[in-house]
Amino acid sequence: MLRFRVSIHGVPAAVTALAISFDSAFAQLSLLPRLFIEPDGSFVWRGRDTDEGDWQVDGNLIDRGDVLAYIELNGCCPRERFDELLRAVGWPQQVLAFQLPRRGVVLEESEFRRQAESEAGAI
Repeated sequence: MLRFRVSIHGVPAAVTALAISFDSAFAQLSLLPRLFIEPDGSFVWRGRDTDEGDWQVDGNLIDRGDVLAYIELNGCCPRERFDELLRAVGWPQQVLAFQLPRRGVVLEESEFRRQAESEAGAI
């Protein structure tokens, strides 16, 4: 189970927006089962994993004109569900940076996943 509080950006972080529009990200996310998304881009996604139990991700799409500036995510979910969420916003074609706001650090994907899988999580 991945545990996180993260902002996901294009690379380099805080400079590059994601290569997807708000509307496209909204449409792709709305296709995920059990995901409820509001017109302002806030969403909640809940589920139950047979091995790991209940999980929930709260998120928000942050718009920058024609593109998606970044995504805020908070919660926990199995790795497979996290991958589904990232695919909905252009991954793996888009290289992503993972900012941990509380720590003030930006991580590459592999390091983010390592921390998110730890007991402390990427918070």
